[in-house]
Amino acid sequence: MKYDLAIVGCGSVGAAAGYYAALSGLKVLMLDSHTPPHRHGSHHGDTRIIRHAYGEGEKYVPLVLRAQELWNKLEEVSAVQLFHRSGVLNIGPSSSEFMRNAENSASQFGLTVEKMDAEQLQKRWPEWSVPDGYIGLLEPNAGYLKAELAVGILNEKAAEAGAELHFNCQVDAITPEDNGVKITTSEGEFSASRVAVTAGTWVKALLPELPINPVRKVFSWYQADGRYSENNKFPAFTVETPEGDQFYGFPYNNDGLKLGKHNGGQPITAPEQRRPFGSNTQDGSEVFGFLRQFLPGVGVCLHGEVCTYDVSPDEDFILDSLPHSPQISVVTGLSGHGFKFATVLGEIIALQAAGQPVPFDLSPFKISRF
Repeated sequence: MKYDLAIVGCGSVGAAAGYYAALSGLKVLMLDSHTPPHRHGSHHGDTRIIRHAYGEGEKYVPLVLRAQELWNKLEEVSAVQLFHRSGVLNIGPSSSEFMRNAENSASQFGLTVEKMDAEQLQKRWPEWSVPDGYIGLLEPNAGYLKAELAVGILNEKAAEAGAELHFNCQVDAITPEDNGVKITTSEGEFSASRVAVTAGTWVKALLPELPINPVRKVFSWYQADGRYSENNKFPAFTVETPEGDQFYGFPYNNDGLKLGKHNGGQPITAPEQRRPFGSNTQDGSEVFGFLRQFLPGVGVCLHGEVCTYDVSPDEDFILDSLPHSPQISVVTGLSGHGFKFATVLGEIIALQAAGQPVPFDLSPFKISRF
């Protein structure tokens, strides 16, 4: 049997691609070396922020607005809440490029954003302590997604739509052929007209030519109370420190206040180097300095997790077909800010596989820029 589309990696983007491609009537094969949702990639840890006024650049805004529409639609068809409109508060120096990009994105696309100075911010949320010269940009229509729940539902919906799922199936090779692609796996060989590689951190094991660097990252939960909760209108947040470090966090729930440092981490080259939380001495203390300066009322570290980023040289996405093999498309280099886009990236893969036009400018995300 020859499939119209094979998907290698069924985490967030791959699961969405399988769902939308199967919905469109394509014969879809979905392959993953584990059983998603799982803890071996980048989608675990319960929650992921979704922002619209995008500090990483205005080129992302049309994509994330479509992604939000698709997340909302997925909630409707699954009757499960995946998106929490907690609001997202971006905090940084008034001179910050990230903050300037977020403000420009809001202006260009007519997004609702409330700007405030340090004094106004602290009056509204006394839990915060921010330096003079800082500003806050609150996106009331943004929030966070339930990540593992979403991945599970997308894979379930893909199966319901007719996709064929093979989990715990290691993919060993992807070989271009004249009329498609051969995929060699632990379960044998499969044939497809087109393959989408959404394999996350270890994509270079299959496509070593890609300019991707895997990075070990940690995130952790800290002792907090109801002041920091969604019920108390405490939003999800991003913060840029005076030193240029970037932190993010989520409203408190019963597991504590979840926090992480976006930049930094440990470069790795093999899965065994992705050691458990606490293996590195700085794991448990990575956010202490940030907490002392910005959220001094938050307590001790309760527990933590490890994930990995697939980082491109410029930390922008790679959304492209391979130059020498146009039947092989890749979504990689998500660089720690990709989960929110999973639905739209999956839709793009499905459109390409069906030979349909893609209604977005993907030129900034081409491999050729490197």
